[in-house]
Amino acid sequence: MLNRLRPLLFPALAVAIAYAAWQAYGWKGLILAALMISFWLLLHFTKLMRLLQAAAKRPMGHVRNAKVLHGSLKKGMPLVEVVRRTLSLGLRHSKPEHDPEVLEWGDENGDAVICTFLRGRLQTFELRLAESEKTGSPTATAEPEHPRT
Repeated sequence: MLNRLRPLLFPALAVAIAYAAWQAYGWKGLILAALMISFWLLLHFTKLMRLLQAAAKRPMGHVRNAKVLHGSLKKGMPLVEVVRRTLSLGLRHSKPEHDPEVLEWGDENGDAVICTFLRGRLQTFELRLAESEKTGSPTATAEPEHPRT
């Protein structure tokens, strides 16, 4: 329910601020409210552009440690936050501009995190370990071998 109302939250808040400024200070308050709202939008736009600029300098789908990334993910997290944590754009496994969007981030060890996003929000995420490819199990964890005595 909250995910459906989220896109309407900012416009409703902007209208409420503009109305309150109009009632309090007239047209001068309306101009001030418009300037405040545009400044807020520019701050977020600049923040997003800096993030994408940093992500563009790194290899696509690369993360330092896939296990750490998997541990820090939460369902419902926005795609922008996942990109902020990885500082990399994920490798796409789905058709462009179609929901659900499937992206993958991997590390040097061969471990990878496969994330599924629906409307820009993280729905599922799975850790694929490098050892599990040898055994055939997609989510098996390697257990340490005990020396024989």
